[in-house]
Amino acid sequence: MHSAQITRGIKPSWEPLLGLVGKELVTGFMWMFAVELDDGAEVHAYKAVSTRRYLHLAADGRAFKVRNDTRYEEVGASAAIQEAFEDWEEMVPQPKNTQALRALLERHRSATSQEMH
Repeated sequence: MHSAQITRGIKPSWEPLLGLVGKELVTGFMWMFAVELDDGAEVHAYKAVSTRRYLHLAADGRAFKVRNDTRYEEVGASAAIQEAFEDWEEMVPQPKNTQALRALLERHRSATSQEMH
């Protein structure tokens, strides 16, 4: 678990999100803010337009879940993606590239089930 502080002057960085979801899906997110963790990591908050859920990604690719406003817990990328897109089929607007989203979710579902075995 890490503590975090909202930072001033950190500019939006799309690289962590691009690395995780790919260029087909990155346009379905808004960059909201960045925090600096107690270990010095820069974590960017991206909000999915369709689900209004967040992905919190460090510049080094790690994924986080916010436990309260200032506590961040590292989680697996697959868990972060599953949570960010939970119930996406029922949301309006729908993501622009639903085929790419289904493929991403399937890849991460497979990765999650392999991690459990």
